Amino acid sequence: MFLMLSFKPQGFLSSLPTAHTFFGAFCWGVLLFYGEERLRSFLDAYRTEPPLLFSSSIYRLKGQLLFPKPACMGLRWQNLSGNSIQAYRRHKRLKSVEFVSEEVLRSFLEGKGAEPSPEAVKVYEKALVPHASINRLTSTTAGGELFFERLYSLSEFCLLVQVRDWHFEEEPQRLLPAIYSLLPLGGNKSTGRGLFEVKMEKTPQWLLDHKEGEGYFYSLSDFFFDEGLELDMSYYHVDIRRPAVENYFARADLLWKGPMLFIRAGAVMKTREKKTSYGKLKGFSKTYHYGYALPLYLKGNEPC
Repeated sequence: MFLMLSFKPQGFLSSLPTAHTFFGAFCWGVLLFYGEERLRSFLDAYRTEPPLLFSSSIYRLKGQLLFPKPACMGLRWQNLSGNSIQAYRRHKRLKSVEFVSEEVLRSFLEGKGAEPSPEAVKVYEKALVPHASINRLTSTTAGGELFFERLYSLSEFCLLVQVRDWHFEEEPQRLLPAIYSLLPLGGNKSTGRGLFEVKMEKTPQWLLDHKEGEGYFYSLSDFFFDEGLELDMSYYHVDIRRPAVENYFARADLLWKGPMLFIRAGAVMKTREKKTSYGKLKGFSKTYHYGYALPLYLKGNEPC
Protein backbone atom coordinates (compact mmCIF):
# COMPACT_ATOMS: atom_id res chain seq x y z
CA MET A 1 0.00 0.00 0.00
CA PHE A 2 1.34 3.43 -0.99
CA LEU A 3 -0.11 6.41 0.89
CA MET A 4 0.48 10.08 0.15
CA LEU A 5 0.14 12.91 2.67
CA SER A 6 0.33 16.63 1.94
CA PHE A 7 1.88 19.11 4.40
CA LYS A 8 1.10 22.83 4.42
CA PRO A 9 3.49 24.65 6.80
CA GLN A 10 1.92 27.01 9.33
CA GLY A 11 5.05 29.16 9.43
CA PHE A 12 8.79 29.06 8.78
CA LEU A 13 10.78 25.82 8.98
CA SER A 14 14.17 25.45 10.64
CA SER A 15 15.02 22.43 8.49
CA LEU A 16 13.60 20.54 5.51
CA PRO A 17 12.09 17.17 6.47
CA THR A 18 13.76 14.03 5.17
CA ALA A 19 12.84 10.35 5.45
CA HIS A 20 14.45 9.97 8.89
CA THR A 21 12.59 13.11 10.10
CA PHE A 22 9.25 11.52 9.18
CA PHE A 23 10.29 8.18 10.69
CA GLY A 24 11.35 9.80 13.96
CA ALA A 25 8.09 11.73 14.33
CA PHE A 26 6.10 8.57 13.62
CA CYS A 27 8.02 6.72 16.37
CA TRP A 28 7.27 9.48 18.89
CA GLY A 29 3.62 9.30 17.86
CA VAL A 30 3.55 5.55 18.48
CA LEU A 31 5.13 6.10 21.91
CA LEU A 32 2.61 8.78 22.89
CA PHE A 33 -0.45 6.97 21.51
CA TYR A 34 0.36 3.33 22.34
CA GLY A 35 3.22 3.24 24.85
CA GLU A 36 6.82 2.10 24.95
CA GLU A 37 6.14 -1.62 24.53
CA ARG A 38 4.35 -1.09 21.21
CA LEU A 39 7.14 1.17 20.00
CA ARG A 40 9.79 -1.45 20.82
CA SER A 41 7.75 -4.07 18.98
CA PHE A 42 7.50 -1.79 15.94
CA LEU A 43 11.26 -1.11 15.94
CA ASP A 44 12.09 -4.79 16.42
CA ALA A 45 10.17 -5.59 13.23
CA TYR A 46 12.86 -3.74 11.24
CA ARG A 47 15.33 -6.48 12.18
CA THR A 48 13.66 -8.79 9.67
CA GLU A 49 11.57 -6.66 7.28
CA PRO A 50 10.73 -2.93 7.47
CA PRO A 51 6.98 -2.54 8.05
CA LEU A 52 6.96 1.08 6.79
CA LEU A 53 9.14 2.88 4.25
CA PHE A 54 9.22 6.70 4.17
CA SER A 55 10.16 9.05 1.35
CA SER A 56 11.98 12.33 1.80
CA SER A 57 10.03 15.51 1.00
CA ILE A 58 8.35 15.62 -2.41
CA TYR A 59 7.76 19.27 -3.20
CA ARG A 60 4.70 20.77 -4.86
CA LEU A 61 4.79 23.98 -6.84
CA LYS A 62 1.73 25.44 -8.57
CA GLY A 63 -0.09 22.12 -8.24
CA GLN A 64 2.72 20.02 -9.73
CA LEU A 65 4.83 17.52 -7.82
CA LEU A 66 8.60 17.90 -8.06
CA PHE A 67 10.99 15.02 -7.38
CA PRO A 68 14.78 14.83 -6.87
CA LYS A 69 16.49 14.65 -10.25
CA PRO A 70 17.67 11.11 -11.09
CA ALA A 71 21.41 11.17 -10.44
CA CYS A 72 22.36 9.80 -13.86
CA MET A 73 20.67 12.47 -15.98
CA GLY A 74 23.25 14.25 -18.14
CA LEU A 75 26.20 12.14 -16.99
CA ARG A 76 26.74 9.72 -19.87
CA TRP A 77 28.60 11.38 -22.70
CA GLN A 78 27.98 8.63 -25.26
CA ASN A 79 24.26 9.43 -25.18
CA LEU A 80 24.77 13.13 -25.90
CA SER A 81 24.50 14.12 -29.55
CA GLY A 82 26.53 16.83 -31.30
CA ASN A 83 30.15 17.89 -30.93
CA SER A 84 32.08 18.05 -27.66
CA ILE A 85 31.28 21.73 -26.98
CA GLN A 86 27.55 21.17 -27.44
CA ALA A 87 27.72 18.02 -25.32
CA TYR A 88 29.49 19.88 -22.51
CA ARG A 89 26.95 22.72 -22.53
CA ARG A 90 24.06 20.26 -22.44
CA HIS A 91 25.66 18.32 -19.59
CA LYS A 92 26.27 21.54 -17.63
CA ARG A 93 22.63 22.63 -17.98
CA LEU A 94 21.37 19.31 -16.67
CA LYS A 95 23.96 19.24 -13.88
CA SER A 96 22.47 22.34 -12.26
CA VAL A 97 18.92 20.92 -12.21
CA GLU A 98 17.84 19.73 -8.75
CA PHE A 99 14.23 18.69 -9.34
CA VAL A 100 12.18 17.19 -12.15
CA SER A 101 8.45 17.20 -12.84
CA GLU A 102 6.09 14.26 -12.64
CA GLU A 103 6.12 13.94 -16.43
CA VAL A 104 9.91 13.79 -16.64
CA LEU A 105 10.29 11.28 -13.79
CA ARG A 106 7.52 9.08 -15.15
CA SER A 107 9.12 9.09 -18.60
CA PHE A 108 12.50 8.28 -17.04
CA LEU A 109 11.08 5.32 -15.08
CA GLU A 110 9.45 3.97 -18.21
CA GLY A 111 12.70 4.18 -20.17
CA LYS A 112 11.60 6.86 -22.62
CA GLY A 113 14.53 9.20 -21.98
CA ALA A 114 12.80 12.52 -21.36
CA GLU A 115 14.98 15.35 -20.04
CA PRO A 116 14.13 18.09 -17.54
CA SER A 117 13.94 21.74 -18.39
CA PRO A 118 17.33 23.41 -17.79
CA GLU A 119 15.62 26.29 -15.99
CA ALA A 120 16.28 26.39 -12.25
CA VAL A 121 13.20 25.74 -10.08
CA LYS A 122 12.95 27.18 -6.57
CA VAL A 123 10.85 24.99 -4.31
CA TYR A 124 11.61 27.02 -1.18
CA GLU A 125 13.03 30.37 -0.10
CA LYS A 126 15.79 30.81 2.47
CA ALA A 127 16.17 33.67 4.92
CA LEU A 128 18.72 34.62 7.58
CA VAL A 129 17.08 36.05 10.70
CA PRO A 130 19.33 37.96 13.19
CA HIS A 131 19.14 37.26 16.92
CA ALA A 132 20.93 38.73 19.92
CA SER A 133 22.63 36.41 22.39
CA ILE A 134 21.28 36.63 25.92
CA ASN A 135 23.60 37.18 28.87
CA ARG A 136 22.40 34.50 31.33
CA LEU A 137 23.71 36.43 34.35
CA THR A 138 21.90 39.69 33.64
CA SER A 139 19.05 38.32 31.46
CA THR A 140 19.75 41.09 28.97
CA THR A 141 21.44 41.40 25.61
CA ALA A 142 24.24 43.50 27.13
CA GLY A 143 27.55 42.14 25.95
CA GLY A 144 25.79 39.63 23.73
CA GLU A 145 26.69 38.98 20.11
CA LEU A 146 24.50 38.75 17.06
CA PHE A 147 23.93 35.37 15.47
CA PHE A 148 21.85 34.38 12.47
CA GLU A 149 19.27 31.64 12.12
CA ARG A 150 18.57 30.09 8.72
CA LEU A 151 14.89 29.58 7.96
CA TYR A 152 13.00 28.01 5.08
CA SER A 153 9.71 29.12 3.58
CA LEU A 154 7.66 26.94 1.25
CA SER A 155 4.01 26.50 0.40
CA GLU A 156 3.54 22.72 0.40
CA PHE A 157 5.26 19.36 0.19
CA CYS A 158 4.21 15.71 0.27
CA LEU A 159 5.26 12.46 1.91
CA LEU A 160 4.95 9.01 0.39
CA VAL A 161 4.70 6.05 2.79
CA GLN A 162 4.81 2.43 1.71
CA VAL A 163 2.87 0.29 4.20
CA ARG A 164 4.10 -3.30 4.15
CA ASP A 165 3.03 -4.61 7.55
CA TRP A 166 0.65 -2.61 9.75
CA HIS A 167 1.01 -3.10 13.53
CA PHE A 168 -1.71 -0.83 14.95
CA GLU A 169 -5.47 -0.80 15.55
CA GLU A 170 -6.11 2.52 13.80
CA GLU A 171 -6.03 2.42 10.01
CA PRO A 172 -2.90 4.01 8.50
CA GLN A 173 -5.12 6.55 6.70
CA ARG A 174 -6.20 7.80 10.14
CA LEU A 175 -3.08 7.31 12.29
CA LEU A 176 -0.49 8.85 9.94
CA PRO A 177 -2.21 12.25 9.52
CA ALA A 178 -3.14 12.27 13.24
CA ILE A 179 0.53 11.90 14.24
CA TYR A 180 1.88 14.46 11.77
CA SER A 181 -0.84 16.97 12.61
CA LEU A 182 -0.05 16.68 16.32
CA LEU A 183 3.75 16.46 16.41
CA PRO A 184 6.06 19.17 15.02
CA LEU A 185 8.92 18.31 12.66
CA GLY A 186 12.48 19.59 12.50
CA GLY A 187 14.37 22.02 14.71
CA ASN A 188 13.24 24.78 17.10
CA LYS A 189 9.96 23.09 17.98
CA SER A 190 9.87 25.00 21.28
CA THR A 191 9.45 28.27 19.33
CA GLY A 192 6.49 26.98 17.33
CA ARG A 193 8.35 25.79 14.24
CA GLY A 194 7.51 22.70 12.24
CA LEU A 195 3.71 22.78 12.50
CA PHE A 196 1.60 21.70 9.53
CA GLU A 197 -1.87 21.16 8.16
CA VAL A 198 -1.76 17.52 7.09
CA LYS A 199 -4.16 15.73 4.73
CA MET A 200 -4.37 12.37 3.02
CA GLU A 201 -4.27 12.49 -0.77
CA LYS A 202 -4.82 10.02 -3.56
CA THR A 203 -1.52 8.48 -4.65
CA PRO A 204 -0.88 8.95 -8.40
CA GLN A 205 -1.37 5.65 -10.22
CA TRP A 206 1.91 5.92 -12.14
CA LEU A 207 3.83 5.73 -8.85
CA LEU A 208 2.02 2.51 -7.97
CA ASP A 209 3.02 1.04 -11.34
CA HIS A 210 6.70 1.18 -10.31
CA LYS A 211 6.61 -0.12 -6.74
CA GLU A 212 7.86 -3.59 -7.73
CA GLY A 213 10.55 -4.82 -10.10
CA GLU A 214 14.24 -5.65 -10.33
CA GLY A 215 17.37 -4.41 -12.03
CA TYR A 216 17.52 -0.66 -11.42
CA PHE A 217 15.54 1.47 -8.99
CA TYR A 218 15.26 5.19 -8.27
CA SER A 219 15.11 6.13 -4.57
CA LEU A 220 12.73 8.72 -3.13
CA SER A 221 14.66 8.79 0.16
CA ASP A 222 18.17 9.08 1.55
CA PHE A 223 19.46 5.66 2.62
CA PHE A 224 22.43 3.67 3.91
CA PHE A 225 24.55 1.49 1.66
CA ASP A 226 23.34 -2.07 1.24
CA GLU A 227 25.39 -5.10 0.18
CA GLY A 228 22.63 -5.99 -2.26
CA LEU A 229 23.57 -3.02 -4.49
CA GLU A 230 26.12 -2.89 -7.30
CA LEU A 231 27.85 0.47 -6.82
CA ASP A 232 30.01 0.26 -9.95
CA MET A 233 26.89 0.27 -12.14
CA SER A 234 24.90 2.80 -10.07
CA TYR A 235 24.54 6.59 -10.15
CA TYR A 236 24.42 8.48 -6.86
CA HIS A 237 25.63 11.33 -4.65
CA VAL A 238 26.57 10.94 -1.01
CA ASP A 239 26.42 13.05 2.15
CA ILE A 240 28.16 12.63 5.50
CA ARG A 241 26.08 13.80 8.45
CA ARG A 242 26.18 13.66 12.22
CA PRO A 243 22.53 14.18 13.24
CA ALA A 244 21.44 15.43 16.63
CA VAL A 245 19.37 13.19 18.88
CA GLU A 246 15.73 14.22 19.25
CA ASN A 247 15.28 15.63 22.76
CA TYR A 248 12.09 17.69 22.45
CA PHE A 249 9.81 15.13 24.12
CA ALA A 250 12.28 13.60 26.57
CA ARG A 251 15.77 14.52 27.70
CA ALA A 252 18.38 12.37 25.97
CA ASP A 253 21.74 11.36 27.43
CA LEU A 254 23.31 11.25 23.97
CA LEU A 255 23.23 14.59 22.12
CA TRP A 256 24.81 13.59 18.81
CA LYS A 257 24.84 10.39 16.82
CA GLY A 258 28.01 9.17 15.14
CA PRO A 259 29.01 10.34 11.62
CA MET A 260 27.04 8.52 8.93
CA LEU A 261 27.32 8.29 5.16
CA PHE A 262 24.05 8.52 3.23
CA ILE A 263 23.25 7.92 -0.41
CA ARG A 264 21.05 10.85 -1.40
CA ALA A 265 17.48 10.69 -2.65
CA GLY A 266 17.47 10.63 -6.45
CA ALA A 267 20.05 7.84 -6.63
CA VAL A 268 19.63 5.32 -9.47
CA MET A 269 20.90 2.01 -8.12
CA LYS A 270 21.68 -1.33 -9.78
CA THR A 271 20.63 -4.28 -7.63
CA ARG A 272 23.13 -7.10 -7.17
CA GLU A 273 20.44 -9.37 -5.81
CA LYS A 274 16.68 -9.07 -5.59
CA LYS A 275 15.64 -8.11 -2.06
CA THR A 276 12.46 -6.80 -0.50
CA SER A 277 14.26 -3.76 0.94
CA TYR A 278 17.57 -1.90 0.66
CA GLY A 279 19.18 0.01 3.53
CA LYS A 280 19.04 -0.45 7.29
CA LEU A 281 17.96 0.96 10.64
CA LYS A 282 21.09 1.81 12.65
CA GLY A 283 21.19 1.73 16.43
CA PHE A 284 23.10 4.26 18.57
CA SER A 285 23.01 3.72 22.35
CA LYS A 286 19.24 3.47 22.82
CA THR A 287 18.55 5.63 19.75
CA TYR A 288 18.01 4.72 16.11
CA HIS A 289 18.56 6.29 12.72
CA TYR A 290 16.43 5.43 9.72
CA GLY A 291 18.13 4.77 6.39
CA TYR A 292 16.00 2.73 3.95
CA ALA A 293 15.54 3.40 0.26
CA LEU A 294 11.98 3.92 -0.96
CA PRO A 295 12.43 2.43 -4.45
CA LEU A 296 10.60 3.06 -7.69
CA TYR A 297 11.72 0.44 -10.20
CA LEU A 298 12.73 1.28 -13.76
CA LYS A 299 11.40 -0.50 -16.80
CA GLY A 300 13.93 -1.46 -19.43
CA ASN A 301 17.67 -2.09 -19.19
CA GLU A 302 20.05 0.86 -18.92
CA PRO A 303 18.63 3.88 -17.06
CA CYS A 304 20.57 6.59 -18.95
